[in-house]
Amino acid sequence: MDILVPWKKGEGNIVITPGPNGAASVMSDVANEGLDRQQTVVFSTTKGNNPVSVSTTVSQEGKRQAFAVTEGRFILSDGSTFNVIKSKFYE
Repeated sequence: MDILVPWKKGEGNIVITPGPNGAASVMSDVANEGLDRQQTVVFSTTKGNNPVSVSTTVSQEGKRQAFAVTEGRFILSDGSTFNVIKSKFYE
């Protein structure tokens, strides 16, 4: 049974598939149309008297990057960045 964790930025979910011996595979259920993103996921035990947890950072490459100018990133009036498609995703 897969566990779905919504991405905090952008669309879609982080999909966690439990495996044997406490292992799990992690992937995203959608392509990331935005900027590169990462999110920390915490795994916790629910059995026993000594609960244990471990965290891992899940990363997903996005299809866009912030447009860069001499002074740094090109910032829009709302404070966000102007984003352009990465060259490797040109069709």
